[in-house]
Amino acid sequence: MESSYKLLGDYIRPVDIRNKDLKISNLLGVSIGKCFIPSIANTVGTDFSNYKIVKQGQFAYGPVTSRNGEKISIALLKGEDCIISSSYTVFEVTRKEELDPEYLMLWFSRPEFDRYARYRSHGSVREIFDWDEMCAVELPVLNIEKQRKIVKAYKTISDRIALKQRLNDNLEATAQAIFQERFASFYSYDDLPAGYSIVNLDSLCTIKGGKRLPTDCELLDTPTEHPYIRVRDVGNSRYICLTNQFQYIDEYTHSAISRYTVDTNDIVISIVGTIGLLGKVHHSLDKANLTENCVKLTDVHTITPDYLYYTLCYKKQIKEIELLTVGAVQAKLPMYNIQSMKILVPPAGIMDKFQMDMEVFNTQIEANTIEIQRLYDLQNLLLAKLSD
Repeated sequence: MESSYKLLGDYIRPVDIRNKDLKISNLLGVSIGKCFIPSIANTVGTDFSNYKIVKQGQFAYGPVTSRNGEKISIALLKGEDCIISSSYTVFEVTRKEELDPEYLMLWFSRPEFDRYARYRSHGSVREIFDWDEMCAVELPVLNIEKQRKIVKAYKTISDRIALKQRLNDNLEATAQAIFQERFASFYSYDDLPAGYSIVNLDSLCTIKGGKRLPTDCELLDTPTEHPYIRVRDVGNSRYICLTNQFQYIDEYTHSAISRYTVDTNDIVISIVGTIGLLGKVHHSLDKANLTENCVKLTDVHTITPDYLYYTLCYKKQIKEIELLTVGAVQAKLPMYNIQSMKILVPPAGIMDKFQMDMEVFNTQIEANTIEIQRLYDLQNLLLAKLSD
């Protein structure tokens, strides 16, 4: 297999076409998630005539790698033509009957490529993965039909993930609608019906913060008995599940922060950075350690964790959590503001009925979440096999 490795530079060429006549207004950027995304840059007064045009089937990448952590921003445009900042490098495959562009994109999607690009980046102020380095990339150029079969297999998995995610999104939306139909209007009542009350959140659960890693300790990519929940692990779905994206701590580090763990069904809220991300701890992360940038709501009583989760989703939707944040430079959701959040407590019989209804959703959402993760694992395995 090693003999099939070829220099990428023999198959690609740079493209530099500017938007001089301003015909294209579809302004995009390239994310570290390896896709084109709508640009969030302030473009007031910007002259777009110097922006580069990217046509369907062409690639763009940001050569500056030192600002992206361990990721390189690179993507293949599959939609309509767009323009991007002139700081990006645009290129295309010239020998498409020998190298499939989508197969090449799979190669770029491997974490090994990110590490390679970072290693090969150079510069004193900004580290650059320049065009010469891109051309020097070696990859296995298999028979074109085999490349296309690999691409098809990967796409089949991607489509299945998208389907399962849509199902979960619909289930979550339905569950949230049920919650709001039954309970949201009570927050506007001056006088609550008999049996209902509104209390502070800290009277319904215990609220505890996570813990940062001790100095000289670091996160590990190699799995141990102690996964570490970061903000980036929260909010992707209702359940915070153990995935192959998790990082871990060793036994020594765990012993230093062993009191800052979560239990199954705890609710986690991010309080720094991207504030208000919510998740319910899946049993696969029982006793996992929690970052200092999140708090957990544990020992929930009188109401159920599901009821609390959807209450917080509702409060996030109506911007109440946003209003509780403080800080001009770096926003933060203080513990005391979480503790004093007002929560409606319905009568026990109504709470039981709500929870019974939610169990139907829970079973299906959890099953879909687990299947999605297994499909992601399968995708990663497929990418890893590319270099075999």
